[in-house]
Amino acid sequence: MAVIKEVNTFEDIKINIIPRVADLLVYITDRKNKAKGKDEIWFYDTKFEDSKIKFVKNFPDLKIQYVNRANKAGWVNKSHELQGRIG
Repeated sequence: MAVIKEVNTFEDIKINIIPRVADLLVYITDRKNKAKGKDEIWFYDTKFEDSKIKFVKNFPDLKIQYVNRANKAGWVNKSHELQGRIG
């Protein structure tokens, strides 16, 4: 998701973190340049965000699951409407 910022209002995408059956498996990196342009690798930034997300329980735009390795990250739902539009 490239560089993202968590917000409470005026989000671009509503996200729900779930334990299984996710649309997207996400790896969190500590380097901004590794996340740029990638839907599946995220870097959280509080200053300069490309996309603003809000974590919700109901009616999410995207269901994600965190993974602990970058090579495990990627789209599970390959026909999701946000594919290629997050990063």
